[in-house]
Amino acid sequence: METNIENLTQFHNAINSAEVLKSQQMMKAVPARIEDKFSYDVSAESIKAANDAIKHIETHRKTITLPLDAYKKQLMDIEKAATQPLRDFIENRKLMMVVYHNELAVVKAEADAKIAAEAKAALANSGAGTVADIMAHFTDAMTTTTLNNDHTKNIRISKKAEIVGDVDWRTVLMTIMQAELFDVSELLRKLPKAMELTGTENIKGIKIVEVKTQVIR
Repeated sequence: METNIENLTQFHNAINSAEVLKSQQMMKAVPARIEDKFSYDVSAESIKAANDAIKHIETHRKTITLPLDAYKKQLMDIEKAATQPLRDFIENRKLMMVVYHNELAVVKAEADAKIAAEAKAALANSGAGTVADIMAHFTDAMTTTTLNNDHTKNIRISKKAEIVGDVDWRTVLMTIMQAELFDVSELLRKLPKAMELTGTENIKGIKIVEVKTQVIR
C-alpha cells in the first residue's frame, strides 16, 4: 500500500515537473494565429516542448507500470496454460459435432430418397382407394427418419468463398460494391502507394492529392 502511494506521489511530481510546466506556459504564450515567421517558429518550439512533456510523463508512468505489465504477463501465461487445453477441447469437439451433423444429413437424404422411390412404386401399383393409406404410411416413415437423424442442435450454417480457378475479379468487385459491402476508403488509402509501385500514372475518375501534416517531434 505504501509503495502504491509512493508511486502515485512520484507520478504526480512528474506531471507537475519543470518540463511540463514549461510546456504549459509556452502553450499559453503562443500567438493566437500563425501569420509570420516568428509565430510559425514559436509554434514549432511549443509543439516540441509539448512532445517532450508527454514523453516525460510517459517515461515516469512506465517506471511504475512496467513491473505491473510483467506481472500481468505472468498471470496471462498461467491463465493460458490452464485454459488452452479447454479451448482446444471445445474446438475439436465442435468440429466433430459438425462432421457428425453432415454424416446424418447424408444418411437422412439417402433414407428419404429410398422412401420416396418406394412410395412412387407403391402408388404405381395401387388403386385410388389405397392412395391415402400409402401416403400416410410413407409420411410416417419420413417423419421417423427426420426424428432419428435430426437431433444435432446449435449448428450455424454460413458461407465462404474459395478460389477454385481463374477468377472474374471484375464481377467480384462489382458484386461487393453493389451490395455496399466494399470499403472504398480503405481501397483509396492504399491506392497511391499501389500506383507508385506499379508505375500507374492515371486512373479514370481518380485524382491523387497531397495531404500535408506537421511532423515536429
